[in-house]
Amino acid sequence: MNALGCPDVREVAPDFAFGILDGEARADVLLHLDHCPTCQRFVSELSETADAMVLLAPEAEPPPGFERRALDHIIETSRRRRWRTTKLVAATAAAAAILSVVTVRVGDQNREPAASVVAVGTQTASMVGADGKEVGKVDVVSDGTTMALDLSVAYALPDGDYNIVLTRSGAPKEALDILHVTGGAGVWSGSARAAPGATQIELVEITTGRTRCSAELRTV
Repeated sequence: MNALGCPDVREVAPDFAFGILDGEARADVLLHLDHCPTCQRFVSELSETADAMVLLAPEAEPPPGFERRALDHIIETSRRRRWRTTKLVAATAAAAAILSVVTVRVGDQNREPAASVVAVGTQTASMVGADGKEVGKVDVVSDGTTMALDLSVAYALPDGDYNIVLTRSGAPKEALDILHVTGGAGVWSGSARAAPGATQIELVEITTGRTRCSAELRTV
């Protein structure tokens, strides 16, 4: 503990009176007050003022269901953070797997004079709703054969479950997975086969079958 003088105690007395002084500093103040009647009276007056200010505040009951909603929000925020972390790890792993395909092989001149290179492309495409507004994005890493996808939407879609549908030119639609949207936001990571031609990814609301947003992907 530190020995405080009267000026030091008077400087922190308001925080002490309102009970917001940390434990060590509060102990130092109490040690000083134990033998200083002058500071005792000063702090006592501040404490009485603090108590009176609290009494002046109007009382109000929280609205019905407030406790339940607050608890649900805390639980859902924690769940969403864990879900986002899991998906981010999955996306990183998928991207690393594709990038590992990028090889340059320079053989012995007598056996393989040519070098072969596998091209990798990256892109970010906007998820656009029916009203033309951007509601999210898709990050793509592709080697021309496989695509690693990281899809996210933020506070623009109704809560619920959405089919993630991939459409390629000249091929039937492919349902990749289900995106869960909570609080208007959701994230998903995964992979899909890449193919030449126009490629589109859509979010289709399961309950209504309505396409809520889509993104145009370009091929490598």
